[in-house]
Amino acid sequence: MTTSPKRVAIIGLDHFGSTIARTLSRQGFEVAGLDPLRNNLVAPFEGFRLLRNLEQAIDSSDVVITCFPDQLLMSARLCSPETTFGLHGKALISFNTTQTRPAASARSMGEWARSEQIDYLEISLASQADAIGQQDCGLLCSGPLKAYQRLQPLCRTLGAALTYLGSDCGATLENCPPSPSLF
Repeated sequence: MTTSPKRVAIIGLDHFGSTIARTLSRQGFEVAGLDPLRNNLVAPFEGFRLLRNLEQAIDSSDVVITCFPDQLLMSARLCSPETTFGLHGKALISFNTTQTRPAASARSMGEWARSEQIDYLEISLASQADAIGQQDCGLLCSGPLKAYQRLQPLCRTLGAALTYLGSDCGATLENCPPSPSLF
């Protein structure tokens, strides 16, 4: 895919994920979401639809964004054979804070994604969740340059103060300043 992706699925619809969903929806993206921890108890809003399961989220999107407090559990679910097959040729963005998981886990996910032909980025929020979509929202991003270039317009929609740290997927978790839990 050479154009900027417009269909986005968000996994994890707490305050953090819901803010991302609303921001993307307001900017014209087709947004769908799933929150298995909250039984999908998300207030509806324009331009957003709720999904029933992870497979439906993957099938209906070009980009899957995870905003899940237990990224290790989410990673295990994403790496299952049936889910991996659906992600081939798509993009996966993992939003994190420093509390979410170790940098080694991000590096492992990056290697897995590369081996499966999945564009993969790690993004850490260097601001509060309420800053998402604002001009001063700080986002630290790492992953393959090709994935960054393809997904940069979407990422800048979420935070104009986007800093690319290079191809080491763990760099965002090592360089993100401590912040209050966003989940």
